[in-house]
Order: sequence, then C-alpha cells, then structure tokens
Amino acid sequence: MVRQKMAALPGSTDKPSKKQKTQASAKDQASAKDQASAKDQDSAMDQDSAMDQDSAKDLVTLQGARKAKEAGKKDHLRAPKTRETYAQHVNQACRWLQSHFKEDGTLSTPSHAEEGSEIYHDPMFKDAFEERPNHCSSEALAIYLGWRGFNEDSKCSPSTIDGIRVAFKRLWDEASVL
Repeated sequence: MVRQKMAALPGSTDKPSKKQKTQASAKDQASAKDQASAKDQDSAMDQDSAMDQDSAKDLVTLQGARKAKEAGKKDHLRAPKTRETYAQHVNQACRWLQSHFKEDGTLSTPSHAEEGSEIYHDPMFKDAFEERPNHCSSEALAIYLGWRGFNEDSKCSPSTIDGIRVAFKRLWDEASVL
C-alpha cells in the first residue's frame, strides 16, 4: 500500500493539529505507564525473591535472636548493681539456712517441741532457698526475715528486709517461668 501525502489546504501548515498532539501525548503516556508497570512487576518479583532469601536468613537466625533476647533481659531488666545485691542477699540467706544443718542433712541443734517447729524436721526445709521454691520456702523466708530484722546482732533496716524479700521473689518468679 502506497501512502500518498495529501495536499495541504491553502493557509495550513504541515504541523499536527492540537487533537493529534493530545492523542499522541496520551499514547506516549500510556506507553510510559506500561513500561513503568513492567518495571514495577520486575522490581516486585526481585523484592519477593529477596524477601524469600531474607526469610530463610531469618529462620536461621531466630535461635540467635532468642538468645539475644534472653541476654538482653538479663542485662537490661535490672541494673548490674541491683542484680549483684540480690545475689548477695540470696547467698547470705542460703548460707544462714545451711548453717543450721549438718552435712548429713540433719539439724545441727535439736529444736524444742514448740508450735510450728515441725517444719524444721521436714526434709525439704534445708532446700527451702533453692532456685525452685518448695512448700517450706515461704516459712523459711519468714523466719530468716524475722531473724534479720529483729535480732540484735544482725538487725538491718526495713529497706534491706524489703530487698531480701524482693530478691527471693525475683528468684522464684524467674524459676517459675522456666
């Protein structure tokens, strides 16, 4: 098919009309949108594959993240000095309790038959301040706090008594979570 150029009317130029410019511009825009859409799809596919790779990396590092979380809880949940003080309170209480027992686990001094003294003969009493509390723990802690707060030789301030109580509360709360 042979195209023939139509003769221009007198007074007209070979310039495209405004309508033709608008149509051409619309076609160019549509073409640009199609190209952009294709690029976006390619980019989205690249991102999807990158996300799949990241997901695989995330799965591998989830155990590492859990360990980091646990370490962060330990490091940042309480100040280091507070953790140290709580550990000292617990250690002192454990030494105090163990000082009342012989190596074979029996009481080092015989107790008088008083009301409430049967707890001293409970085999679990000597382990009352362990990390996991037992049925003797609350009574043993009450005895220790009373001794520390009211004994003339070892009398300490109410804030120290509160600190000891909180130290054991934290110890036993953490043990119950595990």
